[in-house]
Amino acid sequence: MAIPVEMPKMSDTMVEGVLAAWLVDEGAEVSSGDVIAQVETDKATMDLEAYDDGVLLKRLVDAGGSVPIGGLIAVLGKEGEDISEVLAKYGAGGDGADAAAPDAPKAASDAAPEAKAAETAASEAAAQAAAPAEATATAPSGDGRVKASPLARSMAKDRGLDLAGVTGTGPEGRIVKRDIEAVQAAPTQAAPTQAAPAQAAQAPQAQAAPTAPASSVPVAAAGEARPNSQMRKAIARRLGESKFSAPHFYLTVDVDMEAAMAFRTGLNALAEAQGKAKVSVNDLVTKACALALRDHPYVNGSWSDEAITLHTDIHVAIAVAMDDGLITPVVRHADRKGLAQIAEETRDLATRARDKKLAPDEFQGSTFTTSNLGMFGIAAFTSIINPPNVCILAIGAIRDVPVVKDGAVVPGKTMTLTLSCDHRVVDGATGAAFLVDVQRMLEAPLTMLL
Repeated sequence: MAIPVEMPKMSDTMVEGVLAAWLVDEGAEVSSGDVIAQVETDKATMDLEAYDDGVLLKRLVDAGGSVPIGGLIAVLGKEGEDISEVLAKYGAGGDGADAAAPDAPKAASDAAPEAKAAETAASEAAAQAAAPAEATATAPSGDGRVKASPLARSMAKDRGLDLAGVTGTGPEGRIVKRDIEAVQAAPTQAAPTQAAPAQAAQAPQAQAAPTAPASSVPVAAAGEARPNSQMRKAIARRLGESKFSAPHFYLTVDVDMEAAMAFRTGLNALAEAQGKAKVSVNDLVTKACALALRDHPYVNGSWSDEAITLHTDIHVAIAVAMDDGLITPVVRHADRKGLAQIAEETRDLATRARDKKLAPDEFQGSTFTTSNLGMFGIAAFTSIINPPNVCILAIGAIRDVPVVKDGAVVPGKTMTLTLSCDHRVVDGATGAAFLVDVQRMLEAPLTMLL
């Protein structure tokens, strides 16, 4: 019996994946555990393994194609085996059309007759009114309709694109997702051709009406449309939900970092002598937060409509910037680890995060998050809470500023910390007490060693 290969859920926030590359050709034999492809999720690029033995009979998705969780990617089975039943179950064609999940809505071909007739009429009208397509444009099928996958048709409709002018690169000239994206990313000189029908229809009126001054005619800004990565989509979805569902409030404190910087200098002299990773300011903050979370369980909690969960483990996530977004690798049990171990783990996680080589358990399951923009010279900022956490700490730059000590103005080193809190779980006094404890430990760093 033919075996479907579906897009698996590879992270807690993943809703779809991009098939980054195929590593096995059609017709090749594979065994359970063999890596057959690489999938780009919202967090990392991960290996896709076969869970059964067999021959890779059909690849349903081209490299670069997006597939929802549970969508059909490929079919395994015995050589020469009929796979039509599997394709029919998933609503996927044998000609390379976009794969769909088994529970996804039916394709446009199953729509009501009235809707199909309206769509056909609109398509034909647009094709007749449009300027002649280039020779490379996709040829219509025998019934006059342009060949396009359901996903491509939907994308074209959302973007107001005429499929008659789109070049298809799929099997038999079929228009697929990447063709729509290519048109949208192309230079804007194609716009006059798409606007030609509307201009032609309005020409008689335009000639009779007075011409508006050129300065009053709005001009669209030139630009390049870049398709959103899976990571950027996840950031938009999750942080949008967080910002508009969690009632944020913010607490800010200035920390005297003079003692912490001297403490760090001494530690790093020892680390260099022993060949260990040097401790950063961020590592000091991670350790201080982890210790303070022991005494403030609500800051280490999470919210659901049924209950507030107070986590007994302390797992601190650290925001790491990447080319197309950010990711939050997790230092687990940070309260139990020394500064040298935190420093080593953080550097390893950050390096592999930027290379998209993290395993799911290395960026999931945090109970608290920190975000540091101090290296860019940012004095202070506020962060959006990283769900399911209920707090996130924004770390600013260490600034040389005048401070008052013992009644005298002297040079000092100050760092601003801003705690974003979810008011459903953390009240003002609770967040303030936590932040004061973090401040106290950073200003007397030897207490972190007790």
